[in-house]
Parts: sequence; structure tokens; C-alpha cells
Amino acid sequence: MRRLILVFLLLQRALSWKRYSDAFPNDAQDMQPVTLNQTLEAIYREPHLSIKPEYVGPNFKVISDKELHFKCENLMREVIESDKRAKSPCIITPELQKKFTLDGLVGGGLDCTPKDYEQIQNGVSGNWTWNYNLIENYDGSIEQCGAYGNSACIETCDRYGPEFIKDKVGMVLGTQHPWLEKGLIHFGAKHITTIEYMKIISEHPKLSTMHPVEMAKKFLDKTLPLVDFIFTYSSLEHDGLGRYGDPINPYADLESMARAHCLLKPNGVFFLGIPLGPDHLAGFDHRIYGKHRLSLILPLWEPIDLVNSYLNLSDTKSHVGLYQNQPVLVLKKKNKHHHGNRRR
Repeated sequence: MRRLILVFLLLQRALSWKRYSDAFPNDAQDMQPVTLNQTLEAIYREPHLSIKPEYVGPNFKVISDKELHFKCENLMREVIESDKRAKSPCIITPELQKKFTLDGLVGGGLDCTPKDYEQIQNGVSGNWTWNYNLIENYDGSIEQCGAYGNSACIETCDRYGPEFIKDKVGMVLGTQHPWLEKGLIHFGAKHITTIEYMKIISEHPKLSTMHPVEMAKKFLDKTLPLVDFIFTYSSLEHDGLGRYGDPINPYADLESMARAHCLLKPNGVFFLGIPLGPDHLAGFDHRIYGKHRLSLILPLWEPIDLVNSYLNLSDTKSHVGLYQNQPVLVLKKKNKHHHGNRRR
């Protein structure tokens, strides 16, 4: 029976990879995995992006091209204030477009979300209920990163679960279905808190949910315990684009990643699943993170690994706008970049 289960799981992974690779152009399917060192080399080789204040916004202080400072309290207050601006009219000025594209270094640009778009989340009424059996019954969906047909999530848990997930307390940022949560619990997480705008009721003792505004308020009044790890997949690249009813903000994704820094214990680990490739902004849909925008993220973190990436950041001739290359960056918290009260 164990052999049959093993064969079934291996077959699942093979089919998952086929769907994943079929999404790429033919010239990409035979590519070898791109390593973390290759990615860092592509980011930091000359000429390198000089970080300007207008690239990161008012909540960051630029110290150097490899160091940013911020105040966690200000970032949490921004969550509360931005929620009040949800569903504000979308007005894209040339100046705003320059901020989104880093003065043209990022391809594409921002478009307003159509009014009849059906994926609005912020402020939507109604409840989701995650009952005990839904979470407890492991279905292997983490082996495909949910509906994404990508093995990066299971490979990440296989490599780092024993050290960074098992018996640890974690968070998930953004969700539409609890495939990641049930996978993390399967890998031994002690408890998971999901931060999500939709109203979710969890009936599982190892899983709780929280609205981002509630999270921010608890952080500010010092009643929110810090966590050992945070895992997010295919979520933060949408922040600030208005796709899910959030207010337009060219810095929202950077602020979300800095807030993850605030929510982690010292030396905590951030599992960040985002699309990597040449820098690109696909309208209101998503960002592709290349050497320019990644250079704004990495100053906050010590990179540990890059799991299951197949596109080279320096390849500017093809794959522009391709979102299927969604590996997982494994990042460790640097402890000197945020200001504010020390928390436990």
C-alpha cells in the first residue's frame, strides 16, 4: 500500500510539472533551474539600480542601495488608513505611472480594474467556513501549490519543514482556499494564522484567521505575538493594483513585505512565492519581479534559497509578462532594519 501511495504522489508531481512546463514557451521548457546565486548576480551586477525615495515611498528611509529603514508602527497604521480608502476611484496620472514602473525600468504599466470585475475581496460581505475535516484531511494540494501546478511549495516544505515549520507558529498572508494552511499543518506547524480580507471562520484548533485591520490594531496595542515563519504564495504581487478592491498604491507590495518583517521573531523565516522574470507590470493583474524591483525587497532580508525557478532575470527578450514562473524565495529576517519598540 505504501508503494502505491508513493507511486501516486510521484505521478501527481510529474503531472503537476507537465502542466507547469506546458505554460512556458517551447524554448523555456528545457531550461535548467535558476539558482539563488545566479539570481543575486543578475540583480547586483553593474549597472545597478540606485534606490531613490520615490521608488519605495514615504514609509521607508533609504540608507543605501542595500539598506532601508522603516517604522513598523507607521506600516501598520497604513493598513488601517488604506482600508478606509478601499474601492476609491482609480485615477492614473503620468506621475503615478512613473512610480509604478520605476521611471520606465519596469515594463508594462498600471490599468484600472474594470468596474464589473468579479474578484473584488476587500469589504465583500459573506462568510467562508473552514471546518475541521476540510483542514484535517490532507489532500496533497500543496504538492501543486494549490491550483498553480507548481512543485515549489512542496519542495520548500520538504527542504525546510523540519527546521523552520515543524512545531513552529506561522502565518499565511492572503488566501482563497486553505491548501497552503492544511499543507503547513500536515508538515507539523504548531499553529497557523491566516491574514485575509475576506471573512473566514475556522473550526480547526490549529488554524485561526484575522482581517488585516485587526492584525494591525493588535500589533499597535502590543497584543499580537510574533511568529516563527510566514508563508505567502501568489498574493503580494497583487497588492496596490486595485484588482481585489484595494486602493491604488505603487508601494503596497513593498510595504506588505516589510510588515512581514515586523511580524516575525528575530531570525524568523519568510517563504515568499511571487512571479520572477524580467520586471513587468501587467495592468491591474500582477507584477513580475525582476532585478529592479527585487533590489527593493532584498535589503530587508538575508536570502537563503530560491526553490524551483526557471527563468533568468537578465533575459529581456522573451517571457515578458509571464507569471507562471512562481518559485519560493526563502528569506531570513535581518534584525536591524526596522525602528520601533522591541517586541517578543
